[in-house]
Amino acid sequence: MPESFYAKPSLHVEIYDIMTSTGWAEAGTDVCFLLERFRSITGPVLELGCGNGRTAIPLAEAGFVVHGIDASSAILSAARAKQQRLPPPVARRLILTEADMREFELAIKFGGVYSTFRSFQLLLSPEDQESCLRCVHRHMRTDGILVLNLFDPRYDLLLPGEHTGLISSRVVTHPISGNTVRIEVLSRVNDYLSQCFTETWQFTELRPDNGMAVRRKKETLRMRWTFRYEMRHLLRLCGFRVLEEYSDFHKSPPSYGKEQVWIAVKSR
Repeated sequence: MPESFYAKPSLHVEIYDIMTSTGWAEAGTDVCFLLERFRSITGPVLELGCGNGRTAIPLAEAGFVVHGIDASSAILSAARAKQQRLPPPVARRLILTEADMREFELAIKFGGVYSTFRSFQLLLSPEDQESCLRCVHRHMRTDGILVLNLFDPRYDLLLPGEHTGLISSRVVTHPISGNTVRIEVLSRVNDYLSQCFTETWQFTELRPDNGMAVRRKKETLRMRWTFRYEMRHLLRLCGFRVLEEYSDFHKSPPSYGKEQVWIAVKSR
């Protein structure tokens, strides 16, 4: 699997929380959804692609024991820095492990497993996706609940070939320096055969007083788009039974071009 978007310490890792909250409409609503969906679960839960703890920490604060795995040591360092600032009882409920979601071994069975903010789509082949789900299946209790989030592909964004020029741009404030950070998507290449896209992102930190660039870094984001019925078949193939299916974390019915939110249980 190619290097993750968050593999190394960098500007965009530092601004992860503000970048997520301003760039993803579902930020925050996923936490509320998980708290409600897992309220009857006893025992620990597992997050796949836990990042800097954006979701895992609120669950730990609510009383859950949360195991978070991520393949990026850089973003796990950010999560551990947050963990050190938590009250000790909460910090002890958060267990962070550097691991590949395609193949991990934890000596524990989970009553709940989840992955939001489309982390599952960093797996770039059906084989990797299947490996992940089968590994999750092995780590779940018989009555375990899986919550999985992807985006639903929009055809207008999946035109074949390379698309250059400024695709999107927004500005956020760095949470530590207070400097302005401009986030730009400069290009996208769509590969129909693999159902993968490759985007070039540029992050520029600017002094607010004179607009001079302090740092500038380009990053490569690769993700695989997965169609709704493709995902349904994949879950069934890997031993899961779909209970519910939504287009957001407000429980809206399935809809084209929004989110895929799956709730499944381990089949007996």
